[in-house]
Amino acid sequence: MKYITFTLFVLVSCQRFYSPQLKTKSASTKNKYQEVIQPIFDSKCIACHSCYNAPCQLKLTSFEGLQRGAHQSIIYDFPTLEAKDPTRLFIDAHNENQWRKKGFFPVTSKKDYSLLNHLINNKGPYRSLSYKESEKSNQCSKNTRDYPVNNYNSYMPYGLPPLSSAEIQSIKSWEKLGKQGPLSWELEERIITDNTFKEKIVKWEKLFNQNGIQSRLSSRYIYEHLFLAHLYFSFSKNQFFRLVRSETRTGRIKELGTVYPFDKPDRPFFYRLRPVTSSIVLKSHIPFPLNEDKFKKWSKDFYQSDWNEIPKKMPAYGRSGANPFETFKSIPAIARYRFFLEEAAYHIMTFIKGPVCRGPTALNVINDHFWVTFLDPTVDPLVNSKELEKMISKKMVLPAQIKDDFKPFKNFRKNYWDANKLKMEAILRNKKNINKKWLWNGKKENTNSLITVYRHFDSAQVLRGARGVIPKTVWTFDYHVFETVYYNLTAGYNVFGPLLHQVNSRLFMELSRISSEDLFLSFLKQDSRKSLRSNWNRNIPKHKKGLATSVVDNFIQKTKDEMVKKYTYNGEEIQTELKSTNVTEFKKEVIDNFFSKKQINSNLHDIIKKFDLSGFRNKAFKYLPNTIILKVKSKKDIEYYTLILNKAHYNVSMMFLETERREFKNDHFDIISGIASSYANLFIIINDNNLNKMISELKNINNSKDAIIWIKKYGLLRNQPDFWKNYNDFSRASYNPESNEQGWLDLNRYSLLINGDQLVKRKFSKHKN
Repeated sequence: MKYITFTLFVLVSCQRFYSPQLKTKSASTKNKYQEVIQPIFDSKCIACHSCYNAPCQLKLTSFEGLQRGAHQSIIYDFPTLEAKDPTRLFIDAHNENQWRKKGFFPVTSKKDYSLLNHLINNKGPYRSLSYKESEKSNQCSKNTRDYPVNNYNSYMPYGLPPLSSAEIQSIKSWEKLGKQGPLSWELEERIITDNTFKEKIVKWEKLFNQNGIQSRLSSRYIYEHLFLAHLYFSFSKNQFFRLVRSETRTGRIKELGTVYPFDKPDRPFFYRLRPVTSSIVLKSHIPFPLNEDKFKKWSKDFYQSDWNEIPKKMPAYGRSGANPFETFKSIPAIARYRFFLEEAAYHIMTFIKGPVCRGPTALNVINDHFWVTFLDPTVDPLVNSKELEKMISKKMVLPAQIKDDFKPFKNFRKNYWDANKLKMEAILRNKKNINKKWLWNGKKENTNSLITVYRHFDSAQVLRGARGVIPKTVWTFDYHVFETVYYNLTAGYNVFGPLLHQVNSRLFMELSRISSEDLFLSFLKQDSRKSLRSNWNRNIPKHKKGLATSVVDNFIQKTKDEMVKKYTYNGEEIQTELKSTNVTEFKKEVIDNFFSKKQINSNLHDIIKKFDLSGFRNKAFKYLPNTIILKVKSKKDIEYYTLILNKAHYNVSMMFLETERREFKNDHFDIISGIASSYANLFIIINDNNLNKMISELKNINNSKDAIIWIKKYGLLRNQPDFWKNYNDFSRASYNPESNEQGWLDLNRYSLLINGDQLVKRKFSKHKN
């Protein structure tokens, strides 16, 4: 199935990635911002200035972000020994004065020359950027004198075509008129009181705010799992809401912010649906549908179900609240697990698009391409044994519980693996052979039953279906692992947290990966499991080790020894009915037969044939971007594809020194229909009749020089005059009708090549294969 046709492309191109309810015909200064200024920021600025990785924390997706201004500290800078003060827009401060007290400084002014105007007027010369220059470009100074005229590193948009004279003048005249814009509560009020949404909002908020311990605990569970979601109603897929805790029951929403969703606000609260009024960027957009079916199901499974024991008081918040098995033990485990399964792609997306999304905390602990399957609730050992859940709950020590305490640092990994052993022993005691029916297939209808994850160096993408070529590994989530990963990387992850918190999260995630891979191995024939597990976690060959690797060689060996001796495979005795000995055979025996074509969602054969890349490998892949997004034009339609470089590793056991663990000879490409990355590395626009020639030249790349020639010939370079027009087209084509994902693409990782020899925004290994 083609992902986007020309007709769909035209329809989606009309979207601005923010609600039509925000538009107005009034000529006031506030409305000028919404109608004129924000679209400028959307089309040319928020490609970098959005989310937590916005340079200088200048977030330009809304007027309040611009009003808040910039800060001299960088959130994704190297973690400190102590936690930082949270600075979440709309949450941790609610007016300009409060943000100034937190260290933010203004970038706009009524004067002739504000900091913003200085930066967008600074038309430095185009030239190639070095890796170091790109990393050090964010000076975050309050003074215009620190941004010298014609200094390339001061020019905004950074390393890209400038704003037009008309756009610059529009921003300047708006500033002189008083730099006014609509505040979030004004925009929210229009939506909340609009007849289109009013009835639905009241209905859902009534559900979430019922009295009684059972209802309050149910709402708490749902809130802690949806606090990052962009909720939407099926009749209006472009207006999104956030489930928040507000000190007000009706009227203006006054959100109460806490570091973690399981922390208790300092005053009584009510659950509210708060409209999203910022522009939508794909990298942080995590859609979740609210519909009548969910309303009835949640009412039945949570609010109206028969609990064996209803607690006399609400479970504690804070540190102890970080253990979901203890906090929510009264809620039937099958209801909790089904809550995950029915929207599994959303929950996995929170691991990827949440605050943990950048850096080594979660991403370099996973392989570049893998599939995720799920254990069926009817056979899940924890779901079917209250006693086992109680035992596992006692074993669980999650990073959010540890915080920055040093003492539990040595113990939580052992506790986790002890819990894993308990599960495997429970499966063994069941005395039933594993078969394909042990996997949840959503009655061959729910497309959340098979998930593909692609990792693109320091970002990743979640897709439904078994996408791409056969991956190196497969994960099988049970409820225990799914819930613990969520409370490690989403609910329990503090992006402002101290170094030890983030290290603990990374170490914890490694065991979650191993545990889910081990559960998958238990489906394969017994005599193939250990060898396959060992192959997934190989030592680096001695002749490939660099100096840095040699220094930490003992630690690497220790990690390897832990895999073999301490974190041993616990499912050796589990019997299986399957004949599969590897992932390829598992696909043929199980995936191709037990799931529907709609769930598998792969037209790989047709795409590979179109691009003629079947089985193609080349050691020169290391010189190419991680993702290349293609716009293929023909006389009849326009199609979008993503060319993904899957990088091979000997193992993914180390937080740093990833290059030392790379196995370049096994790198390979995947082709995916549509936009399969939130972070664009390179755009290519090509006519269908030139496609084969481009692919042929791609196959002949042998070194960095060849790669530079190829990118210059086919890529959309930063200095091309039509760059922004094409960027807008690619962003609008990001709409995925299956998941309702959409939004502006990020350019922080876009190829730095302009005229010189700097290839892409990453370093390359000099090691030979």
